[in-house]
Amino acid sequence: MKTVLALVVGVIIGVVIWWLGASPAWAAALAVPPTAFGVLVTRLPHATDIVWSSAPPPPGSISSAHASTLASRLEEAANEPRRYQERFRARFARLGIEASEMPDPKTLAERLRRVE
Repeated sequence: MKTVLALVVGVIIGVVIWWLGASPAWAAALAVPPTAFGVLVTRLPHATDIVWSSAPPPPGSISSAHASTLASRLEEAANEPRRYQERFRARFARLGIEASEMPDPKTLAERLRRVE
């Protein structure tokens, strides 16, 4: 229905332009852009429509799983210092965290356990 209304308005624009003295070809040519815009507006979904979505899930389950996994791996790395040097410090360095500023694995594991 809205598309038909846009087409009718386009025809009216063309008739008004023709009535003002333009040739029928020019009246049609000048009426096409506003008519096309009107049809386009009626076909597109409205940008102001409200999109309802549910609230994001509360934090906790994923972050606590990561913290507990990291805490157990750090605890294992505390028993094997070479593993800590090779794996964790290299990964921290890729993240831009200075390895010398990091606490030893036991302290870090204890802090992560408190985060859980």
